Amino acid sequence: MSLVLAGPAVAQDDHSADDTPDFAAMNAEELVQTLRSSKNRWREEPCDFGEPLFTAMSSKMPDNPSVHRTLKFSQIFCADEQGEYAKGAAYVAELETTDPEVNLLSMALYFGRRSEDADGVLARLRKLDFDGASELDEESFWPVTWMIYDAGKADELNDLALEWSQTGIFGALSLNLQSGLAFRALGSAARQERGDLAGGLLNYITSPRSYVSLLTDRKYETIWPQIEQRAGKNLSSTGKRNVELTLARLENSPSDRDRFSDAAHALHFNGQFEDAIDLADQWQRREERGVALEEGDAWALNIQAYAYDSLGQTAKADAVFDRLAAVDPDENGWVVSFVINRASRLVGQGRWEEGLAATELARSVAEENGNTYAKLLIARDRACALLKLDRMDAAMSELEFMRENVDDGAKIVVQGLLCFGFKDEAAKIMLDMFADPDKRVTAIDAFEVGDLDLFYTQSLLPDASDLLATSPELAAELAKYMRPMPEDLIPAASLKRVKLDLPSWN
Repeated sequence: MSLVLAGPAVAQDDHSADDTPDFAAMNAEELVQTLRSSKNRWREEPCDFGEPLFTAMSSKMPDNPSVHRTLKFSQIFCADEQGEYAKGAAYVAELETTDPEVNLLSMALYFGRRSEDADGVLARLRKLDFDGASELDEESFWPVTWMIYDAGKADELNDLALEWSQTGIFGALSLNLQSGLAFRALGSAARQERGDLAGGLLNYITSPRSYVSLLTDRKYETIWPQIEQRAGKNLSSTGKRNVELTLARLENSPSDRDRFSDAAHALHFNGQFEDAIDLADQWQRREERGVALEEGDAWALNIQAYAYDSLGQTAKADAVFDRLAAVDPDENGWVVSFVINRASRLVGQGRWEEGLAATELARSVAEENGNTYAKLLIARDRACALLKLDRMDAAMSELEFMRENVDDGAKIVVQGLLCFGFKDEAAKIMLDMFADPDKRVTAIDAFEVGDLDLFYTQSLLPDASDLLATSPELAAELAKYMRPMPEDLIPAASLKRVKLDLPSWN
């Protein structure tokens, strides 16, 4: 079930696996007893058990508002189970009308997204006041924004974000929502040539990774002077500010592992590699107290490994990733990200046998815990390693999987194609992405590599930028939407890295 809601409290006895009772033949007391003895069966079987049960209870207990409310929840759950998302949205609207005290914002956004009702979702968001906006959570909000973008209504969402930034709504949002929406609002400010609003919006954006996009994407060209001033030479100003903010947040809540991870990332992005390593080592103090490794700790360790690479200490980076690879995936499904990053790093360094073995572990974990994008990363790494090991048939099998799933990770598929030397096919994918407004941002992102990539370690694998020399059409198309980063703005972290002695792909 995709929805999680609070419902009426019921007894915790195991319910019977018998067929659905004849609720219509029961009196009110029998219906209540059936509910109490069936645990959460009404949630688990909303269509076959929940809706008929509460329909009968509503008939026998017409003055009980809790029964009517839970009947509506059952109908909502049933609509979700049957994929009738427009009907589910209608039920949510009915419940909001009859029971306005119930907070259904996340549920309304969920059904709006699943029914692809971009106009309806935008209309609802426009009605939010400060208190209503405070109920927005990232888990439900970001997927809705992607749906709105896919519907071709990015400008409308960006305009709403700009409006929220000026009306005080931003104050009700989490830090991550503020940052993400400020980024979108900047797109609106640039389109409207409202450079006077850029400074206030940039206050919410501190990550140097975001500034890489802001300073290269021509969408923001009208406000580049304001962005450049805030970024500072080689992103020094924003890098320093990001470190200060993330360390302050960690100091205020040292047990928060997400803040721990954020601080490690900030140090690494600012080129403070030794500091990132030292901070990441703090997880050991928790381990010594018997506290298990958490995902936030793991992300900090991932950054620690990349920081070691940035210092040229690859053996130490190996040890960190090997530690992460030993985490039990059955108990910690999040380890999938780290076994994939470990494999990609080894393959990217031309360590073909080691990398291929690492992809086998990554694939076994991703079978249960990875999405299609994760599996594409593994297929790319396997294909490229297998090619270098002269195992063409196995490599082609991986390439076939990538071709079949190109819509789930086009820039990864392009890399895989380039390992095989299929430049024309790769260039066509990129050109098609630039031609599609909904995919253009992803296309631009494919060229934020090399000195502009502040996260991953150095890699010898080819990427989309290698197509520019042989595809004038692609180079011209890219130039419409992206400029080369000015030399004085290239991130200091990139300039400080020790250049690993990696061969060229060819």
